[in-house]
Parts: sequence; structure tokens; C-alpha cells
Amino acid sequence: MNADTIESIVKELLYLKEKYPKEILDERYIDFRTKNRLFYETILNGEFDETIFKEMMKAKRKLEAGENQYSVDVKFGEFMAEKYITPALEKGKK
Repeated sequence: MNADTIESIVKELLYLKEKYPKEILDERYIDFRTKNRLFYETILNGEFDETIFKEMMKAKRKLEAGENQYSVDVKFGEFMAEKYITPALEKGKK
């Protein structure tokens, strides 16, 4: 599944989760739900972080364009560290 398809499905789910019960969405998105269970549940449970998602899609597009898996993983890891680890370390210093 490419980044454009994933973004489209996520956009639909974020919109539809406010209008339909989970059971209906489970039936409609069975393939996506089956292949991406944790991600699907994160979206529906309100734990979805758009900033992280956008960064993930940037990384996915780099991979689709043929960029090296390791360098893409490192850049995404650095992003996540900046988002979670650096603030925690700074908080611990206080």
C-alpha cells in the first residue's frame, strides 16, 4: 500500500469514525484493519497523532522513491527522539 492510499484511508476513517459505529467501519475497512490492526485501532481510539503520521508518510514516500531503508529509519528515529526523549531528558534535569 503506498503513502497516498494510506493517507486517503486515514482521512476517511478520521471523518467516518464520528458518524458511524466501529462495527460498520470494521466491516467496510476489513482489509486495512486486518493488515494494520494496531494502526487502525489507534485511529479509532482517538490516539492518532497527526504530526507523527505526517512524518511517517514522508518516510514512506522516501522509501517508495528508492531511498535507503536505513537512512530513512534513522531520520524517523531522530524525529521521534526529538519529540519524546529530548523533552523527557530536559524535564529530568529540572
